[in-house]
Amino acid sequence: MKKIISVLLLILLMSYLPGWTQDISRVGTAAAQFLKLGVGARAAALGEAAVTIPGEITGLYWNPSSIASIDRTSFVVSRKELYAGLSYNFIGLVQPLGQAGAVGINAVYLDSGEMEITTLQNPEGTESYFSWDAYAIGLTFSRFVTDRLALGGTVKYIHEGAYHVNAQTIAIDLGSLLDTGVLGMKLGMSLTNFGGQMNLAGPTFEVNHDRWPNNPGNINTSAMLKTEGYPLPLTFRIGLSSQLLGAEGQIARSEKNIMTIAVDAYDPNDALLRSNVGIEYIWNSILSLRAGFRGISVEEDEFDTYDTASYTFGGGLKYDFNFGRVVVDYAFTDFKILGTGHMFTIALGF
Repeated sequence: MKKIISVLLLILLMSYLPGWTQDISRVGTAAAQFLKLGVGARAAALGEAAVTIPGEITGLYWNPSSIASIDRTSFVVSRKELYAGLSYNFIGLVQPLGQAGAVGINAVYLDSGEMEITTLQNPEGTESYFSWDAYAIGLTFSRFVTDRLALGGTVKYIHEGAYHVNAQTIAIDLGSLLDTGVLGMKLGMSLTNFGGQMNLAGPTFEVNHDRWPNNPGNINTSAMLKTEGYPLPLTFRIGLSSQLLGAEGQIARSEKNIMTIAVDAYDPNDALLRSNVGIEYIWNSILSLRAGFRGISVEEDEFDTYDTASYTFGGGLKYDFNFGRVVVDYAFTDFKILGTGHMFTIALGF
């Protein structure tokens, strides 16, 4: 017994000595990273503090419950110009169903552009090209369960891969949006990318295998290499927003001037806890100005390897024509060492 106690004490002592322990980072442990890039110029300009924005068609991505308040057939196209020649595209359609709620469909697609294939024999290129295919297609339903609370969910198909290798799975998003009735605050929550693992597969993994190499009469058999599965970037978001100016303004009441502040926190399974903050001013329901700060550190990063905090800003125009409503939004995002990005969104309501 004394030997056992001595060994346990030794192990406990070593666990507190420098060099014997190491914190393991969650960064880079999930597949389908394109699902975390964000959509919609309005949300981007607000620093991605978007989980409490009601009646916004890009809520198909941020919080599926938020489309319940959309009052007309709406269509949106969004394009995000990223670093390294990448672009991220979003398209969505929402159809209100009256008291029954609203249904929507959306797709996101990461465009990598063509890249030349290189090999050990041809490190300068083979004059053959490939691209990284990454997209997701989702179907959403949302409705008000009370006059203040909306719930929603999305089922989506996710695919990514390159050349002859690809992976796919099914996932769901869940969301809620509550008008608290207190100080004009709205409370939103969403859980996104809850689903199966991504396993790469394809003809590239097909090999001929000799089960008994020492048997000269053996014939090779076809086999498939087994790859490790990686989880999706499961992300939980929670946010609060409050109207400072407007019909429910906490500072002043106004019909033509609306100012809203929003704060979100998000916790992915493959990164550290971060928060976003954004503010929006709307004049006469036509002109919008926005600014935000995204990726603010909440959870301490011991190695200082995940400092993503950066500023955003943008604006938009909205106008009702005889045929319907047109909304045009723009956002600028600073990606720090990766450079800057621009996002454009056009939405139509009929």
